[in-house]
Amino acid sequence: MKIYVVTAVGKGLTRLSAFDRALQRMGVHNYNLILLSSIVPPQCEVIPVHKYNAPEGEYGHRLYVVKADIRSSERGQFIAAGLGWYQRKDGRGVFVEHTVLGYDKKTVVVEISRKIEDSVHDLCVFRHIHFNPKKVKKAIAVTGVEDKPACALAVAVYQAEGWRP
Repeated sequence: MKIYVVTAVGKGLTRLSAFDRALQRMGVHNYNLILLSSIVPPQCEVIPVHKYNAPEGEYGHRLYVVKADIRSSERGQFIAAGLGWYQRKDGRGVFVEHTVLGYDKKTVVVEISRKIEDSVHDLCVFRHIHFNPKKVKKAIAVTGVEDKPACALAVAVYQAEGWRP
């Protein structure tokens, strides 16, 4: 199975509409998101992409995802949402999701990166997975809050499933 990792930011008149704009920018706005925890099944390939290529005819389908999102309307804040992942040779592994807010962009990026790395480390140790810090992968969205509410969003898309009639 292929798992696609995508990040986006959005701005809107409300925090909710900023979230929807980020969903739209990443290509998953017409799905019902079903949240998963942190496990990557065996034989999976995790692929970072700029936008998820949603097939035609899946409007309203369930979309299984791991998600990190943060929203703010406080001018001057920087917000970040990120996913980290680690995989064994057979494809199985773990995802972690984190969010951070602060008033300095560089500090926010450093903090979310550290949290992702620390969490991936722990999840691997808890599962007796050999850990090499150089093999941790990350996808992070960062934005500043200015005149409109903002959202930073990171999603790992597993698969879509339709509804039974």
